[in-house]
Amino acid sequence: MENPNNNRPQSVTVLAILQLISGIFSLLDGLFILLFAGIFGGLGVALGGARVGAVIGGFIAIFAAIALAIGLISFILTWGLLQIKSWAWTVTFLVHAIAILSQLAKMLGSGGTAINFLTLSFAAASIYYLLKPDVKQAFGV
Repeated sequence: MENPNNNRPQSVTVLAILQLISGIFSLLDGLFILLFAGIFGGLGVALGGARVGAVIGGFIAIFAAIALAIGLISFILTWGLLQIKSWAWTVTFLVHAIAILSQLAKMLGSGGTAINFLTLSFAAASIYYLLKPDVKQAFGV
């Protein structure tokens, strides 16, 4: 079996590192949101009863689960990128294109925050690396 590290372009390694950092941030984001699910769920119980608390906590926990899932998917994509899997190129491109559109919509709607700019920058850098000729050639796209 051929080792993909032998002919992996440096740009692919940079791209995988960006994806790994993105995954770490998503996991931390999910854990942070999960903390708020408990806090706001408890406030809901105190202010409106058990049902209100459960609804608020559960609703916020859904967002936490999504962020945690995105983090785990990012780790899978990182592995796929390092192994030069063509599906990893396609999925990474789609994920970051959606992230760019999402962050632009958030910035237009709310004026943007530092985290919006950071997320947009990571996504734009990833797209830049995905479209480099040596990366496209490595993935056969």
